[in-house]
Amino acid sequence: IICEECGKKYRIDPQKIKGKSAGFNCKACQHRITVTRPKPKRNTPQADFVVTGPGPTESIRSGIPSEPVKPDVKKAGAVIQAPKKNRFGLTEKMISLMLMVTLLPLFIFWGITFKQTNDRIRNDSEKLLLQTSERLVSHIDEWVDKNLRILKVSAELPAITSMEKLRQESILKAIRKNYPWVYLVYTLNTNGQNVARSDGKHAKDYSDRQYFKEIMAGKAVAWQTLIGKTSKKPALVIAVPVKAGDEIVGVLASAMSIDQISKRIITWQQGQTGLAFLTDTSGKVISHPIQTYVHEGKNLSHHPLIAAFKNRKKGLISFADDKGTPFLGHARGTALGWILAVQAEEKEVFQILKKAQFFAYIYLGITIIIVICIAFIAGRTMTKPIKELTKAADRISVGELDVEIKIKRKDEIGDLAEAILRMQDSLRLSIERLRRRR
Repeated sequence: IICEECGKKYRIDPQKIKGKSAGFNCKACQHRITVTRPKPKRNTPQADFVVTGPGPTESIRSGIPSEPVKPDVKKAGAVIQAPKKNRFGLTEKMISLMLMVTLLPLFIFWGITFKQTNDRIRNDSEKLLLQTSERLVSHIDEWVDKNLRILKVSAELPAITSMEKLRQESILKAIRKNYPWVYLVYTLNTNGQNVARSDGKHAKDYSDRQYFKEIMAGKAVAWQTLIGKTSKKPALVIAVPVKAGDEIVGVLASAMSIDQISKRIITWQQGQTGLAFLTDTSGKVISHPIQTYVHEGKNLSHHPLIAAFKNRKKGLISFADDKGTPFLGHARGTALGWILAVQAEEKEVFQILKKAQFFAYIYLGITIIIVICIAFIAGRTMTKPIKELTKAADRISVGELDVEIKIKRKDEIGDLAEAILRMQDSLRLSIERLRRRR
């Protein structure tokens, strides 16, 4: 029991109180103190309660001061502890608030940036595939155009328009010598019979060739792809008309190997799975990394990229192979009507995207950990002195006026510590004044 006037403490045995209450005068200030006997709990054996606190105490029975002990509650020989408070404290609130203020904008910014980066990398990867097919087609068209210009210029030479064998042979041999990929240059009369040849072999009848028929029907250029009888490789025959004025007097044709453009196609590769191949208008393979497809003249008209091109589908095509592996590809037509296709596995096309996503997740994780650590340290820095001041205020409230407060800060918490120190001094002075009056 604590005297309300002077703060002196007394230890009282409830068993010594007869009746419901008892009274006595404080030894220090003679203030009348009334003590009410606590009611025993139901179904609980009568317990001896001893309530003590730090500071001088005195037994009401003996009048002898007792030594200060820490307050505790003893019940039937066992210690009963006050239940812990499950509450969302100031530390937790500070950390949660800092995380919300810091991480919410971070997540929004990261999400927007992450999406924009993904879209940009995806578009760049798709453009790379499209640009590859465009460059390969341009290379093929340039090569064909170069050979076509040679034939057109040669067809206008007087030696060729004369349709005389001896005069034509010197021109044809010169063309073959200067252009190594051309293995045969020859002229035909209007009946499809050989007039002159660059290889000096016997004349042959070419009247059944499709390109000859097309030139005689009035086309300015005709061509045909075939497999060479000797090389067993795809070859291209280009034919142009030979005119005397406006009249067609013959046909100039050039048979050439396409190894030069084929090498460019089969050596293109993206990652481990990217490849390119070339087919004619019917879908038969002209150039392919798998050489057996070329020798067999394999028909790939059923291939998703070739089928999509024939159905006039534009842009990238997503498809799966026989094993179910997802691919991305694109098919594009050449000036001769050939079809060039490029393809690669999706995981390799978007490999850069996957790496960017991986590093973005790592960056986000590290940032979150740093923010949590900073928030935790800042929260503890803010709440630790508040907890110390709370404990000090609790001890002052039970009469321990000599509590030492060591918090020295130049902020609101420092102001609170100074206010508690002033309150402590005021209580000590008030008690001293009361004692002097008595």
